[in-house]
Amino acid sequence: MKRSRLVRAAWTLAAIAVLVLVTRTFVGDVYHVDSASMEPTLWGTEGGGEWVFVRYDADMPDRHDLVVAQRIGDDAPIVKRVAGKPGERVQIVGGDLLVDGKQLPESGAHPPWLCVFDQRTTALEDRFPISAARRALWRIETGRATLDARAVPRNGDMGLVLLHDPLNDDYLGPKGELVRGGNQVNDARIEGRVRILDVGSQMRLGLSEQGDLFEALVRPLDDGQWELAITRRNAADELSTMAGARVPLSLGTERRFAFQNRDNLLRLEVEGAPPLVAAYRENKGHPSDQLQEGRSFGYRVWWGGDRGRFEFSGVRVLRDLCHTDRGAYGVSAPLELGPDEYYLLGDYSGQSRDSREWGPVRADEIIGRPVAVVWPPSRWRRLTASESGS
Repeated sequence: MKRSRLVRAAWTLAAIAVLVLVTRTFVGDVYHVDSASMEPTLWGTEGGGEWVFVRYDADMPDRHDLVVAQRIGDDAPIVKRVAGKPGERVQIVGGDLLVDGKQLPESGAHPPWLCVFDQRTTALEDRFPISAARRALWRIETGRATLDARAVPRNGDMGLVLLHDPLNDDYLGPKGELVRGGNQVNDARIEGRVRILDVGSQMRLGLSEQGDLFEALVRPLDDGQWELAITRRNAADELSTMAGARVPLSLGTERRFAFQNRDNLLRLEVEGAPPLVAAYRENKGHPSDQLQEGRSFGYRVWWGGDRGRFEFSGVRVLRDLCHTDRGAYGVSAPLELGPDEYYLLGDYSGQSRDSREWGPVRADEIIGRPVAVVWPPSRWRRLTASESGS
């Protein structure tokens, strides 16, 4: 009986060994991530890094796909994100990726937004300090904020909270802590939920970039319609309306909202209404940017309202990927990719060595696609390459 159990155990171990061998040969393998270059998508510096399962895949990767590559001459594989595909002309300009001389279209896929503030896990006043003069208007709770701005005149700033920190390539760590970056970011998004309680009130969501102040305005009217607008104000205090619409919405219902600026395209989303979109060609420079580096100054994000009462919850501030101009490939001049070449970038650009420094990667150097984090168990998750245009 004992010999029979040993034989069965031996056969079980042999079967497991064969299964592992077949999996590693034909399906995929597990790779260790031990650098910060892909944070916060993959954690390489927290708790000894993460292990990811990489599926072997002979199909051509698409833009924003995560890939593992083994460059000739390198000791270990690398995990990066596809930025440029064969035959394209790529260049990093002002932190953005240009493909064939153009910004990426809104309708295409984009890398996921990265969160830099979450009202559900971070105290509001950690990032949006409220002055004594404004405090009487706000009641702050965990994950929620109530504003009574009935006495605030139209377009008055007393009903706003403003992001006091620079908008840099920060991100939230595995425990929700803020990890500070050192490079300024252009593109941002603010989102959350709101319940507007009064006709004639105005919710304001603001994003600034260089010398431009962009605002999304949401106003319930007395005829059951809501007025939505996107405005632009430059450093000379010139105001223009870029887009507007009226939609039938009910008052007092909690609704999701979002306002974003990515690749020179503004988008306002209010649950129950079609998105409002406005594009512009380029930003106006800020008067303080004397070297014309395309830098932004002052408050980068704000939200609140006037002439009414509002209940906000789950407000988050997110940022787009931002690529620093380190390196010689696709930085100072466009880079033409060959018929089997890919341009790979790390998500945490300031800490990543990638195609900016060592040039394109050949298709036969790409091993496969990371599909899931499998270790440590507390961080098991599927990996998302990109999100649809939004």
